[in-house]
Amino acid sequence: MQIAIDAHQIGDRRTGAETYIYNLVKYLARLQPNGERYAVYLRSCQGVEGLESNPSMEGRTIPISTTLLRYAFFYPFQSWNRRFDIFHAQFCLPPLLRGRSVLTVHDLSFEKFPQFFQRGVLSQMKFLVPRSCRRADHIITVSEYSKRDLVEIYRLDPRRITVTYEGAAENFKPMDTQQAKDLLREAYGIEAPFILYVGNLEPRKNLSRLVEAFSELKQEQRLLHKLVIVGQKAWLSDGIFETIRNHSLAEEVILTGFVPSADLPLFFNAASLMIYPSLYEGFGLPVVEAMACGTPVVTSWGSSLEEIAKGAALLVDPYSVASIAAAIDKLANNLELQKDLRHAALARAARFSFRRMAEQTRSVYHQL
Repeated sequence: MQIAIDAHQIGDRRTGAETYIYNLVKYLARLQPNGERYAVYLRSCQGVEGLESNPSMEGRTIPISTTLLRYAFFYPFQSWNRRFDIFHAQFCLPPLLRGRSVLTVHDLSFEKFPQFFQRGVLSQMKFLVPRSCRRADHIITVSEYSKRDLVEIYRLDPRRITVTYEGAAENFKPMDTQQAKDLLREAYGIEAPFILYVGNLEPRKNLSRLVEAFSELKQEQRLLHKLVIVGQKAWLSDGIFETIRNHSLAEEVILTGFVPSADLPLFFNAASLMIYPSLYEGFGLPVVEAMACGTPVVTSWGSSLEEIAKGAALLVDPYSVASIAAAIDKLANNLELQKDLRHAALARAARFSFRRMAEQTRSVYHQL
């Protein structure tokens, strides 16, 4: 069975889609082949663990940088020339493909929160994604919540959709807390105690309300911690910086910018807690990564986050600054609750696995 995987996202530092496809390829390469041969299309064939050592996998460099030409011409030509049985892509499916197709759709945030997207990106997604979903032979998504959205918004047959939960990579694990604090101070100059957020800086992540809640606690002198925000700027992120300025928090809020995945466990293990108050997520990978490190978590009810955390985190109303502030105050100043949530987080994180995700994805290929 000849399978093509569009992995052009690897290397773009966009976190979610890149992390998913990188780990899918990595863990498919670890599985004992059962008649599969993979052609993995990348912008660069360097740096994907296991790709070169697995004889059933071939990394192929994409010679075309233009998205339109890549989807409209390059992939269709490759599918017929190389006689692929299955083509696997994320969000958008090339036309005129040979064989069957699998489409991964992580979430429908652009349908539910269009105000948070640039006009050109929004138009493209609203045009291409629903058409790709209807053309695909099978759809993969990363939570039951996202599956319900796909069924309700696009009126898709639920039998055509498989949920494959993501996981945390092996380097996300508990380590000595003091060692993590020392290494973080040496590498990034960040001193404990601090509260941590990890993710892109964009309106959907709800960082302005987080900063407002943090400011309230600081003004009431109920919090000794700083707020460390780890992530790169994304679209419409100016409001977050404006909120920090308006509350005079330049000395209390640390913005690191993009941090390599290899360093993130230091942040999780050194933090007093991780807060992820997003308005909407298809999965919420930082929540699982934090739980895998044993970090106490505060996150939002609603969307997939409640499904992923499921009893192993404090849940807040993401639209309420008071709710966010109350949860931070409750957890940051209660060592016994932190200990309880650490144990619950580790047990919950163990239920998520990239290897299992790869096994389930391979089962979808064989079923098709």
